[in-house]
Amino acid sequence: MSDPTKWIKIDDVLGGRPQDQEALKRNYFDATGVNSTYLFYTPSGEQIPTIPPVLADDRDFSFELPEMSGVIWTVTKFAIDHEAANGTWTNTEQVAQDEGTFQAQAGGTGEDEAAAAGA
Repeated sequence: MSDPTKWIKIDDVLGGRPQDQEALKRNYFDATGVNSTYLFYTPSGEQIPTIPPVLADDRDFSFELPEMSGVIWTVTKFAIDHEAANGTWTNTEQVAQDEGTFQAQAGGTGEDEAAAAGA
C-alpha cells in the first residue's frame, strides 16, 4: 500500500450540484512511480478506471464513478505534481450545472485515509 500522506486528495470542488461536488471530494491521485504518472482512486482505495489508463500533467482524462453509473466525467486543463492537482470538470448528466473546477493536495496525517482504505 502506498503512503497515505502522499495521496493527492480532492478537497475543494467548485461548480455543479452538491451531489457532483460530494462525488468528487476525497477521491485521490497516487503516483505510479513511473514517469510522473498517477492513478485515480475512491476514498476507500478502489482504483477508478480512467481513459487514458494513467494520468499525467497537462493531459485530459475521463472516468466513471462507481456511485454514478453511466455518468461520464471529463477533466480538462489538468495539472498535477507530487504536491497538488487541479482541473476543470464536466459530466454527462445533462444538467445545466454539471461543470466546475477542483483542487487537490497531498499531505495530512494519513490516519483518516488509512482508515477509509481499510473500510
